[in-house]
Amino acid sequence: MNVVYTTKELLKNGETEYSIRMKLNSGLLTRLERGVYATSQDHVIYDEELLCKKYPKAVITGLSAFYLYDLTDHIPDFYYLATEQHSYPIRRKEVKQSYQDASFFNVGIVEKEVGGVMVRIYDLERLFIELLRLKEKYPSDVYYEVLNSFRNIKDSIDFYKLSQYLRKFPNEDSLIEKTMEVI
Repeated sequence: MNVVYTTKELLKNGETEYSIRMKLNSGLLTRLERGVYATSQDHVIYDEELLCKKYPKAVITGLSAFYLYDLTDHIPDFYYLATEQHSYPIRRKEVKQSYQDASFFNVGIVEKEVGGVMVRIYDLERLFIELLRLKEKYPSDVYYEVLNSFRNIKDSIDFYKLSQYLRKFPNEDSLIEKTMEVI
């Protein structure tokens, strides 16, 4: 089984910098990128897995999350990650980072299995709010495709949880009004 580790995790599990170098030389470990290692070459490593290991406080959101939940067929050009407002910038050309206020950043974070790997991602209720909040940021065809997908799965959305989430956002009243309009 392939497991992806950070240097910090390896050191915490009893490895030393020397033993990490020796395992790299012998092929027991593979360096994926600076500070991130894998234990085997047999397993396909998904970019989501690598990003979640490298940036453990980031959360998959936006078009990436819509795609992973099968709400759209549109394959995003970037990985969309959310972090708290004063986090360090993620300087990767394939990542679009959004900074969110600490008062609602943690709302709706879950761990979801993607390709056999657990990733941090927002749940459906939070993603519905993100879709309404950031409508202008999405191409109209993608927006309506995702909106229609939400309408098709509305029986699996927890409306009590959605209403609890809405209370945490600064523009709660307008979000509630938009929610009532679209569903």
